[in-house]
Amino acid sequence: MPYFLHKKKNIHYENEGSGEVVVLIHGFLENLSMWDEIADELSKTHQVIRIDLPGFGKSDCIEEIHSMELFAACVHQVLLELKIDKFSLVGHSMGGYVSLALLEMCSDEIDHICLFHSTAKADSEQKKKDRNRAIKTVQDKQNVYLKTAIPFLFPEQFQKSCTLQIQKMIEEGMRLHPNGISAALKGMQQRKNTNQILKDFSAKTTYIAGTLDPLLNVDTLRQESLNNGACFLEIEQAGHMSHWENPKIAIEAIQRVLCR
Repeated sequence: MPYFLHKKKNIHYENEGSGEVVVLIHGFLENLSMWDEIADELSKTHQVIRIDLPGFGKSDCIEEIHSMELFAACVHQVLLELKIDKFSLVGHSMGGYVSLALLEMCSDEIDHICLFHSTAKADSEQKKKDRNRAIKTVQDKQNVYLKTAIPFLFPEQFQKSCTLQIQKMIEEGMRLHPNGISAALKGMQQRKNTNQILKDFSAKTTYIAGTLDPLLNVDTLRQESLNNGACFLEIEQAGHMSHWENPKIAIEAIQRVLCR
């Protein structure tokens, strides 16, 4: 099981397949296992690198606030250790924010960035208040927070068919230290608007959005992608968690993006 040290903390990653490099970055309350089905397919044609971001999966918590820049530095470090200087990025939700921070850090190394159910916008004032409430709940009653927040990631019509995945996320979340969850919430709360960074990027950019996403409105994302000069790919009959709600279509969408 491969690890590397970042600020003297253990960070877990996986490296499989061969070919052009694609880096998969998971979202909030997830870990690299969210990509299992997608990585199995992509690794037939690509070198696929996945990382457990600090505080999630098998990676240690590093600081009180895990900024998107800190997450991005961890991702970049594993790429340096593997001697990779050209790659594509697919970031799910919070992983998209991390991808954008990495874009600002080393844009010349990135061939293609794909925001998978994600946005370049910063938190609204209301969203920042919501995160403050979430941080308090995590510290006081982590189990209550997880049992409330995780089902909300899925549209109502998928909550039954994705029962096993929801339960898996809750069980994995219960094993996390509350400081790791809070550190990510604080990092997302403080992230900046990166639309201009994405707009200025000269290589390929793509948004993948679900028509049923309860968190990110598909029409709003379509307009954002247009404003940023990005390609837009819509997944029907899927929400924010298409890799579990409709994995076949999600895999096909990502494969299409990487072949452009």
